[in-house]
Amino acid sequence: MTRRESNLFTNPSPQEVLASREDATVVDLERRNRDANRPNSVFVELEAANRHRGQRPEMTQVLTLLLASSECSLRCTMCDLWRNTLSEPTPAGALPEQIRFGLRYWREQTGRESGGTIKLYNSGNFFDPRTTPSVDDDEILRLCEPFDRVVVENHPLIGTRRLFEFGKRLRGKLEIAVGLESIAPRMLDRLNKRLRPGQFFQFAQQLKEASIDLRVFLIHGLPWLAPMESYAWTIASARFAAAAGARHISLLPCRTGNGFMDRLANEGMFRPPTRNQMQVVMNALENDSRFDHGPVLTLDTWGLEPEPIELNQSVPAKTKSDATQDA
Repeated sequence: MTRRESNLFTNPSPQEVLASREDATVVDLERRNRDANRPNSVFVELEAANRHRGQRPEMTQVLTLLLASSECSLRCTMCDLWRNTLSEPTPAGALPEQIRFGLRYWREQTGRESGGTIKLYNSGNFFDPRTTPSVDDDEILRLCEPFDRVVVENHPLIGTRRLFEFGKRLRGKLEIAVGLESIAPRMLDRLNKRLRPGQFFQFAQQLKEASIDLRVFLIHGLPWLAPMESYAWTIASARFAAAAGARHISLLPCRTGNGFMDRLANEGMFRPPTRNQMQVVMNALENDSRFDHGPVLTLDTWGLEPEPIELNQSVPAKTKSDATQDA
């Protein structure tokens, strides 16, 4: 391995992450959604609305839309969501049309006209004007009126003024999903998130003051961390997110598929966590007394390979993922 390759793998830049996409042979451009008026996927799922240890959680129906929109500009090291984005800025009027498509599906599947939660996941930042034209805000607010909760993804340093204005005008409860990923100090620059724990915590307090809820994504099994170190930092990151006021914490496995992570795997510098390893972390979180009365904890199994069950091994109950993206 050359010095340049060694530096690339040790501290990748957004430009190097972008250049590595040529290695993402799993990308099937022939099947990539190019229709800005149709979401990439729509499905209805059940999700826990609260958590009290020892009690059965109240469940709520969720309409999840994986929207077709423009790519996020951050170029995060671990992200493979760019594979499902448009190659140009999202056209005005496209997202409302996609939401209408989802609402028709929602009514067909549930027979409901109101209540429940809607997730508008767009593989980036909902309040970035390139991703969501501001001229569509009024219509999106109107379309979301039937729902009690609206969940969108957004980076704490992008479009915050628009975010808080949107929250004020929304009939239901706004919830912002943030990819914190990890608070491990030597991972912060390598993630290319441009987000420090202090900035995240300050943003979380601003959300709380505005009566906006917070959902947090954490990634377990990051490269450059030994297994036990990764375990410890995932637990610490979850506790930090809970202390910041997260209502919901979703744990995701680090995976290949974006080019750069595939290069690390091919060089023997990354191995995705197994299903059993993810379950060990989830068990530790679920048995942590700090989470007895929240936040909601979910495990996203997207990208995890199924593992054989030994005859003397009990099968764990399936944990509902935050986004069942293989639906």
